Order: sequence, then structure tokens, then C-alpha cells
Amino acid sequence: MDDGPIVTVDVMFLNPERTKLLLGKRTNEPYKDEYFSFGGRLYKNEEFIDAARRITKEEIGLDILESELTFAGVTADFGNSSIFEGVTYHSVDIFYVCTIPEDLNISLDAQHDDTKWFSLDDTTLHPFVQNRIKGVKKTLNLSI
Repeated sequence: MDDGPIVTVDVMFLNPERTKLLLGKRTNEPYKDEYFSFGGRLYKNEEFIDAARRITKEEIGLDILESELTFAGVTADFGNSSIFEGVTYHSVDIFYVCTIPEDLNISLDAQHDDTKWFSLDDTTLHPFVQNRIKGVKKTLNLSI
């Protein structure tokens, strides 16, 4: 991470009405104690869609099919903190969108200690999450 960006894959989970987004409260850096989209690093030789499915299983305990994911965009994130002491954060993030019921039983990993549904129009969300929401809205032809 010191020499270049990492590649990450996120999944944006929407309710069936496509009005709310499920976010997880992070327990580690970057974005510790913030509600953020679910995601993680892309592994070497891993396809983006396979990473999205793996991350969904690892982070919320849900097995999803490739057909349930829609590619929604690519963005770059820059931050002052990371999991490595004294190292800033730079990622190239590929993100997907998936629809799930609001009452779905979620099983969180150790990186998250809570989940919450937020309006897609919530202006208090982290700017990086808001940027992903714009991509999701554009992809799904939702009003921006």
C-alpha cells in the first residue's frame, strides 16, 4: 500500500424497493466506527464477480448467485488511515449492487459490529459511500 493502490470490491445492498442501503459499522481502519459499504481486497487471480460473492459470504454470511449482482461502477478512494500504522489509504474500488430483503438474517464477520438501513438520499453518509450510491442510481436508472 505504500507504493500503489490496492484493488477492492464492494457490494451495495439495496432493499427491494430500492430506497434504502444496508451498511455495516466497521470495527477496524479504514473508516473505523463508521457505517460503510461491505467490501474487501481483490485476491490475485480472482475475478471481480467472484470477489463480490466471496465478500458477501464472509462479511454478512449470505450466499448469492452471480446473477443477483449488477456491476455499478469503479471509483478511487483516498484516506489518511489504513490498517497499517503510518500508511495512508488508496484503493481502486469496483462495486456491485444486489437487492436483499430488509428482514434478512445477517451474520456479521469480526470487521463489523452492527448494520443499519439508510436512505439512498442520506447526506450524512461518508462521501465515498455517497459516490457509490450515485453509481448505483445511474446503473439502475434511479433518480439522482
